[in-house]
Amino acid sequence: MSKEQKEPKKAKGKKEQKAEAAETKSLHPLAEVVVTGEKVVINQREYRLLVNQRDALDREVLKQKYDPYLDQYDYLVGDVSSDHLRLRGFYNDYVKTSIDRKKSTIVDYLTEYCNPGAPYFILESLQPSRKPRPTQRRRPARKRPKNKAAFTERKVKDGRPKKGSYAESRKKKRHQTFVIRKKKS
Repeated sequence: MSKEQKEPKKAKGKKEQKAEAAETKSLHPLAEVVVTGEKVVINQREYRLLVNQRDALDREVLKQKYDPYLDQYDYLVGDVSSDHLRLRGFYNDYVKTSIDRKKSTIVDYLTEYCNPGAPYFILESLQPSRKPRPTQRRRPARKRPKNKAAFTERKVKDGRPKKGSYAESRKKKRHQTFVIRKKKS
């Protein structure tokens, strides 16, 4: 037996174990990320950097965290909290989807779900994932047959109470009182 086999392996620190676990536990391959000024290319998909608050865009962290699932979105928002990058995707406003996934709610997301003052970045896809659909024309209103009138004339009944009704009013000076009587049979 050689010396390496006889000697017991040294215990690794917790940080080293976590780093190794993260490398082996990867559910998707690392992304190819190229950052050139205002342009960011992730897996051959081009993005424009709209906002980079407090230099939140870190190429190495984005490479590890980016999932191909995010390719479907038109906007990517990344916020850094406790040295962890969280990515979330949003669609253009014309896409039919839930309201919390639309571009107009990015500000709400940043104020409600991200730590106040935390660094964040916003990327806009230069190749929109979904093209706007032409607006669908509404169905024309149903046409009435020509022989049928829009309004039929009916006689309106007189609103005055008949004699022998259930309630009859009697006037006494300034006050009006009602007396309930049974109908005569």
